Amino acid sequence: MRPETPREPIARYQAVDFAAPARGNCDLIMKGGITSGVVYPYALLELGKSYRFKSIGGASAGAIAAAFAAAAEYARTVRGDAAGFLRMQARCDELPARLASLFQPAPRFRPLMTYLLRAQARKGAWSWIWNLFAVFWLTTAAGLAAGAGVMALLGADLAGLVLGAAVGLAGALAARILLLLLTDLPRNGFGFCTGMTEPGAETPAVTDWIHASLQDIAFGDPNHARPLTFGDLSGPDPAAPVITLKMLTTNLSMRRPHRLPELGVVARFKVSEWSRLFPAPVIDHMRAVAAKDVQDGAEDLPGSESFPLPSDLPVLVGVRMSLSFPVLFQAVPLYTRDVETASVIQQTGAPSRIEHRRIWFSDGGLSSNFPIHLFDALLPAWPTFALSLDELPQGARKDGKRVFLPETAGQGFMLPVHEVAGLAGFAGSLLGAAKDWRDNMLGAMPGHRERIARVYLSKDEGGLNLTMPEARSRALMTYGLQAGQAFVNTFDFDEHRWRRTLTAFEQLEDTVHATHRLWTQGGYDAWYAAYAPHALSYKKVTKADREKIGARLKAFAGLVEAFTPPVPNKPKKFPRPAGRLRIVPDI
Repeated sequence: MRPETPREPIARYQAVDFAAPARGNCDLIMKGGITSGVVYPYALLELGKSYRFKSIGGASAGAIAAAFAAAAEYARTVRGDAAGFLRMQARCDELPARLASLFQPAPRFRPLMTYLLRAQARKGAWSWIWNLFAVFWLTTAAGLAAGAGVMALLGADLAGLVLGAAVGLAGALAARILLLLLTDLPRNGFGFCTGMTEPGAETPAVTDWIHASLQDIAFGDPNHARPLTFGDLSGPDPAAPVITLKMLTTNLSMRRPHRLPELGVVARFKVSEWSRLFPAPVIDHMRAVAAKDVQDGAEDLPGSESFPLPSDLPVLVGVRMSLSFPVLFQAVPLYTRDVETASVIQQTGAPSRIEHRRIWFSDGGLSSNFPIHLFDALLPAWPTFALSLDELPQGARKDGKRVFLPETAGQGFMLPVHEVAGLAGFAGSLLGAAKDWRDNMLGAMPGHRERIARVYLSKDEGGLNLTMPEARSRALMTYGLQAGQAFVNTFDFDEHRWRRTLTAFEQLEDTVHATHRLWTQGGYDAWYAAYAPHALSYKKVTKADREKIGARLKAFAGLVEAFTPPVPNKPKKFPRPAGRLRIVPDI
């Protein structure tokens, strides 16, 4: 493969800069954004000088950065090798020059992806049409010839020949593209790129590059035999993990997110399918650690292995399952026994059988592109920073300030208003509102908004701009440097804890009063005492357990005396908008 040309780094560091972070622990969450992820490396480096990364998470491109940060922290904390951060810098400094080469489509999709990239780079309808002809030149020629030939056989004049050629051209191009999208794309896992290096490529594709980078950052050797695992990061005691790494993936088949490395369902993978998506050392490791005694109907799925336990799962697998941007990357297939569907069919009176069914995993950003809730605590022991990639508003100066970290309590209180222009804009707004509303509203909450550094990018920066010029990519890296410096130099953790304390207190006070009303005035205590001994489910809850639960709920309801009288006039005194304490799914 072609060697990389060294490039001047955005900033210079030495291993000693990362040897002894003075400010203790921090957590970090990073938003997804495909090529926008080049923002993150220098933010990580600036934070890494002052903090030790305790918990790191993200989705999509944010998952790559989270994995790199975790690998560097593993080298520093577990192996005593602070130079892991320098290796991370060196790897990421390659990105501006090789960004486009990371996305390598399968041969059958190369013309279509070439066309889309050219169309993206050039404006105007005529440019789009001309590039369509140029890229699909063989189809263009065949369509012209076929259409004109048919009209010639019919004895048409010149106008008829031109009309026939135009119809033939349009039909041939439409048929070619529809065949690619409706037939070839589903056969290729619904994506142009596997993520693996294509035959004849001079540089590695994204999955191979991430694998070598993780091995290099964590172990100092890109060819280190055993892949970095989540268990390497967490250490021997799951109750007291050294480093926690979490990333989201979206289960399209069950229509829900998963928080890796805990998949949450018993699943299997087919070696033949996964060998097209992951390097051989990762597949070898997955097969070696797969449980052989799991009673999950393995005999029904020949050529498959059990999905590893969380501690045995390679970090690369988590990254790739989170980084599966629809259509650009192939979705990742697993198999699970569909007990629920079989049960529903059986209840209708029809015969049913529990079978393995394929479940497709796509980009984590479809579920939560900015999962700032991942490491949330009612009262924070250390900072949980978050990096968001946002759209630069129309009218803003491109050469102006691009990084914003709230400096006062009121900043970031409201959400920006986005213009909905045209059908494409309407469709994009529908999708954005459906998938991002939770992240957006949580990001505006007090106790959250002051810890989010927002990096504003123009439409030609990051995102799906796979062919960004090198200088533009390096500019994005500089924004990341500025974001990291903003956290280190201006973030006030004491003020953050104060706002979080007020927010938490208000909800605790409301919860205690609501529980007291229901437990005493609503008769919940009497109902519990009468029904609990005769409950139809969860029989393993013993009499002693039931008595303990009842006594402790009564004691909790009794805390109302400590919260009486309530703090008056909270809407005018406390941070806004107020949140709610409630039971929600733990993905």
